[in-house]
Amino acid sequence: IVANLPYISTKERHNLSREVLHDPEVALFAGERGDELIRELIDQAPLRLRPGGLLALEIGPGQAEGLIQALADKNFSDIYARKDYQGTGRFLFARYG
Repeated sequence: IVANLPYISTKERHNLSREVLHDPEVALFAGERGDELIRELIDQAPLRLRPGGLLALEIGPGQAEGLIQALADKNFSDIYARKDYQGTGRFLFARYG
């Protein structure tokens, strides 16, 4: 499963550039924390993945630590994060089972 779900907190709306705000809200915002939709996918992914199946996610700044724990709690392993070109934690990868 590869997903680029909305990951921006509704609290961060005032920090976004005008260009970003031209996108539909449903494509940007994911609740007060910003990781709510990603956590929902993590909860549901075991229903769709076979053992050894890969989950690859784009995430928001500062979300990696909590999401890594959420993945571990759902029996994911080989969990690792990667940074984008600006050095921000942006991607998570994990194997199920």
